[in-house]
Parts: sequence; C-alpha cells; structure tokens
Amino acid sequence: MALERKIQDLLARRTELAERLSNLETMRAETNQRVYSRIKGDYDNQLNEVLGKLGAEKGSLEGKVNDLTKKINELEQKHQNESDLVEELQIRARLREHDENDPTFQKDLDAAVKKRNNTSGELDSFRAELGDLKKVLRDVEEATQGKAAKGGAPKVVAQKPSNDDSLDELDLDEDDIDLEETDDESVTCPTCEHVNPPQKLFCEECGAALDDESDDDEFDLLDDGDLDL
Repeated sequence: MALERKIQDLLARRTELAERLSNLETMRAETNQRVYSRIKGDYDNQLNEVLGKLGAEKGSLEGKVNDLTKKINELEQKHQNESDLVEELQIRARLREHDENDPTFQKDLDAAVKKRNNTSGELDSFRAELGDLKKVLRDVEEATQGKAAKGGAPKVVAQKPSNDDSLDELDLDEDDIDLEETDDESVTCPTCEHVNPPQKLFCEECGAALDDESDDDEFDLLDDGDLDL
C-alpha cells in the first residue's frame, strides 16, 4: 500500500498546484506582469515535476494491477474448487453415502467450508484493493493526459511562396519563347542596317525600301534581245 499512498500524495499535490495556478490566473489583471510570470513559472515547474513523478510511478502501478488481477483469477479458481467440494460432500450425505452425524464426516465438511470461506474473504480483500488501484491508475492517466493536452498540438504556420517559386510559376516553355521570337523577327535595313519593326516596308532611318531582293528579281524587265518583234 506504500505505492498507493505515494501516488495519492502526488495526486493531491497536483490538485493543489492546479488550483493555485487557476487562482493566480484570476488575479492576473491586478498583478504586476513580472511578478505574475515569476509565480506562474514556479508553479508550472513544480507541477511538471509532480506529473513526471506520476508518470514514472504509472508503470509500477500498472504492474501491480496486473499481478493482483492474476492473483484474483487464481483465487477464483481455488474458491470454485473448494465450493464444489463442499457441495459434493453435502450431496453424498443426502444420498446416504455418508452419515451426517458421523464425527469424521462432519470434521471433513467443516474443514472444507472453512477453507472455502477463507478463500472467499481473501477474494473480497484483493478485489477491493484492485478496485482502489484501478481508480488511482485512472487518476494518474487523467493527470498525465492533462499535461499533454495542455501543450496542445503544434501550430502549423503557412509559408509564403518564395520569389523563386513565383518566378517558376511565370516561366514559359522554351518552345513558346522561340515561337514568339520567330513571329516578332525584326527587319534590318540593307542600306543603313537600322533595325526596323517587321511590319515596316521602308526604313525608319533612311527611307530605303525593306523588300527582299528576291521580290525585285521577280519583276526584272526582259532584255530587248528576248523580245521577238
């Protein structure tokens, strides 16, 4: 029972510290922030220490619960066998196999009943102890779970896209760029080499015609020798 008393003391200490923190929170508005932070930090540290000890004792408590459960199962089987023996002796006596007034039979029956009753008493004691242990274990689990819940889930901060990501989204396919460059090909003046927009027919700089020489070839005049008069 020393373990249970130790855990009960830790649970009581946890409750005490939790109440102090709750009361401190109600006094926050009227308390200097530095003083509030110092007292709260002190209580938080003490509470975390208590919760740590409770968590460490939880494994021992669970082991004791398992051992006690196993012991109860064994006693229940023993009690069942002893109860069967008492009932068997009583039935045999009713069938006239034994004389109920025979001292030897009476002694055997009394011994069997006594053993059964003793086992029943042990069972009641162990069951009560197991019930207390399970209650303490539930209290410990609630206390340690409260610590985890207090921390809460980590916040997820949405990250802004970097400049590189933004540029990647605006990247154009190389083929598209090539097509645009091909469509927008400028015209260089054959006379002054001024670069003109593709829709211009005459150079913006010198006024020379920007038509290809091949176009002029198509309109060459026939030689006089080619004319058949």
